[in-house]
Amino acid sequence: MSIFQRSPGESLAEDRRVQALGVVAVLALAVVPFTTTDSLTGLILTGLVFVMLGVSWNLLAGYAGQISLGHAAFFGMGAFVSAWLTTPAAAGFPESIQLPILAAVVVGGVTAALISLVIGPIIFRLSGHYFAIGTLALAAVIELVMLDRRDLTGGATGYYVSGDLSIGEAVSHGDTMFFLTLIATIITVAATYVIVRGPAGLGMKAIHDDEDAASSLGVNPLKYKMYAFVVSSFFAGIAGALYGHYTLYINAQSTLAVTWTIDSLVIVILGGMGTFAGPFFGAALFLLLDNGLSAIVGGFSSAVEGILIILFIIFLPTGLYGLIKDYLVEETTDTDAATE
Repeated sequence: MSIFQRSPGESLAEDRRVQALGVVAVLALAVVPFTTTDSLTGLILTGLVFVMLGVSWNLLAGYAGQISLGHAAFFGMGAFVSAWLTTPAAAGFPESIQLPILAAVVVGGVTAALISLVIGPIIFRLSGHYFAIGTLALAAVIELVMLDRRDLTGGATGYYVSGDLSIGEAVSHGDTMFFLTLIATIITVAATYVIVRGPAGLGMKAIHDDEDAASSLGVNPLKYKMYAFVVSSFFAGIAGALYGHYTLYINAQSTLAVTWTIDSLVIVILGGMGTFAGPFFGAALFLLLDNGLSAIVGGFSSAVEGILIILFIIFLPTGLYGLIKDYLVEETTDTDAATE
């Protein structure tokens, strides 16, 4: 029996019960640092970072139809730029550019967006799998350059980031970063929802379905691709900056690793590509698999995880959201609504 009902074309997020569940979830997350251990708090914070990465990647790939394999580059550059601004001496920069963590995080996100703004018109000359390969090559080049510039990044060794947002003995630095990440996740989700439900979202869906047809109807494909690319990169940069200042350590090899891109892709596939709620379900399942399988099958966890992802692609292409929608959501017609 279906729990939620919606009319065709209506967003499930407009349902009051869904909104109430969202509020309850946020309130539950808000008390996590006070009710759990530091390790569990860190695990949930990682889950929030995964949600930000999943939502931002889904905007570009799931709605605009541009499969990018370079998301890690924007995540990493957001982390490094914000680290340079809070710990300038470690990278050889003058102390005069030092900024508070919150301001540095925003600048990190803006820098990631500016990078995408510069390279977007060039890389969007490619399409389909050529575009995906191009973004992967871009991420690899950025990682190699940052590894080579040991004066700026510390190379493979990396360096520690200075920052302390603790409030007395009651709230530690990690707890404060958890709250900032939670707020950033809410902003990311809200902004993406507004974009997807607005005119820009319609343009993205049009070029996703048929770029040539959309272009013939007056839709500018490059405009909406760039819009999705810049916004997606901005939130990926914010996620990287927050994560870097939570761990207080960065290095080019791990911060710019392609695994961040793969994780984003897997999260969206598991949850449901092109669906608004997909990244939430995908991040939760991915976090559960990534940590639970290690305890169950040990060193075979990556192999089992890969098999499960393949099974999802084959037998559940709409992801967890599609499965949940089939059992919990019922679409009603105007006639049905009138008779209720």
